[in-house]
Amino acid sequence: MAGHIAAASLSVAAAAAFAAPVPLPDYEPGDAFVFSDGRVERVINAEGATMTWAGLGGTSYQRSRNFVVPVLEWRNGRSTGRREVHGKPDALWPIGKGKSARFRVVTETKANAQSPVRRSVSLWVCKAGKLKAYTVKAGTYDTIPVKCDRYSPTTMRLLEQREWDYAPELGHYVRRVTVNYLRGTTRTVELVAALSGPAASKARLTALARAARQSGATGKRQ
Repeated sequence: MAGHIAAASLSVAAAAAFAAPVPLPDYEPGDAFVFSDGRVERVINAEGATMTWAGLGGTSYQRSRNFVVPVLEWRNGRSTGRREVHGKPDALWPIGKGKSARFRVVTETKANAQSPVRRSVSLWVCKAGKLKAYTVKAGTYDTIPVKCDRYSPTTMRLLEQREWDYAPELGHYVRRVTVNYLRGTTRTVELVAALSGPAASKARLTALARAARQSGATGKRQ
């Protein structure tokens, strides 16, 4: 009974906390997030609608402040890629239950500077769900789930589904699940730590990422 009362109290408190509109995430340079697969997301530049992020390796990439939009520009070794977004992905915001968005993404990639451009198009449909509490290693957060489906523009076949649990208090997502229907795979990552300023030193982030990878490897062997 006590557990039910506590859960009910949490739901009421969460609803009250998010009675006001929840705007797009607001980041500061130096903000960093470590996930259960050892991946690190560091904010390099947070000016405007398009932000610059980087991992521990130092290679930067650009993406929208709206996390449902795929990475907009990146480099991986000699290969490069860029995306154009058509539609209104920001129709999700201010985010809340029942908000939805539809948009089209055009992706262009090159294996190297001399290779031809490869082009693909996908359609995305996103919808926000009901507020819920979610616990990860970084803590317990009141989150808004957002589910996005990616379709083929020619056959309308469902190719991929991504689901985020976004924590307005933190200003970032604490969990992401990716289901690739073509490969038959499901991948889940959860937030291990969120740091900013001097606390987000490279040494500290490296240690946290290493521990997350080791913990994940141990879990798979059990």
